[in-house]
Amino acid sequence: MAADFHNDHDWWTATAALAVWAAHFGLAWSVSSVLPGDPVVLWITLALTLAAFAALAALWRWKRIRSIVSVAGLGIALAGVAVLWDFLPVLMA
Repeated sequence: MAADFHNDHDWWTATAALAVWAAHFGLAWSVSSVLPGDPVVLWITLALTLAAFAALAALWRWKRIRSIVSVAGLGIALAGVAVLWDFLPVLMA
């Protein structure tokens, strides 16, 4: 496991996954700020969430991650949970 932790390739994958989350958060927040209270925000945010999940899944397959027990796997999983967390307030509105 120590070899997985110090692999620079894993750190770049985890950083890319968190960048996907940051982009999702920024775009979803921008849409909800520009169109407050508009029902179209739900559909735009849903599309952004599905695109973010697709990007994370593509990153998982492209890097051939075998399990979550690595820096790359943990980064992708954490970004997936964060994307879902960003989407939940839209469902409650």
